[in-house]
Amino acid sequence: MPFEFIYRTSAQGGLVMEGLVRFSVSVPEQLLEEFDRWLSRSGMHNRSEAVRQVMRSFIAQSQWEEKSGEVFGTVTIVYDHHRNDAVSSLTELQHHFSRVIICTTHVHIDPRRCLEVIVLRGEVEEMRQFITTLSSLKGIEETHPVITSPL
Repeated sequence: MPFEFIYRTSAQGGLVMEGLVRFSVSVPEQLLEEFDRWLSRSGMHNRSEAVRQVMRSFIAQSQWEEKSGEVFGTVTIVYDHHRNDAVSSLTELQHHFSRVIICTTHVHIDPRRCLEVIVLRGEVEEMRQFITTLSSLKGIEETHPVITSPL
């Protein structure tokens, strides 16, 4: 069986070469046609890359729902920095969860509101606790987590 190879970054930061395996999938014609239309709109290069991305998303979502495994993600928040010590509460929370926070980026939307993107890496349960606590802070207007698996 011929192999192709794909490279991914290991947890230690190095490149790892993985063999690709070919397999067949049977789907209804209408589903495939819709998938191909989506593929065209999304700018994906081919079905294989699209299927890999769908599989990774499914696995990350499953890990999130099962509360197991290491995941990566971002949380985008919008908050009123004038309301109820939102800034100090946010800073205190980020220090408390510093083991899962990789970095943050802060943007001033207007004189009252800020947008912050928090990049995360850690075990599902701890990230879930962070996001739940973050969402409950006074002054937080929006919370949008995006979680992915390192596969």
